[in-house]
Amino acid sequence: MKVKLFGREGSKAALGLEDEINAWLAQHPGIKIIDIAQSASAGSLRDTKLYISVWYEDA
Repeated sequence: MKVKLFGREGSKAALGLEDEINAWLAQHPGIKIIDIAQSASAGSLRDTKLYISVWYEDA
């Protein structure tokens, strides 16, 4: 099993992340998605950080 990690930082962290993930998936049509997990962190003095991990197997 492998994992691909996507991440963004900033007040608009989610913008463009969906497009990035969809582009990666389009480039890897033969993979089998096992799990997808999301994690985020933020604070009053820090920028938002958003991470999405895609756990997959090669075809």
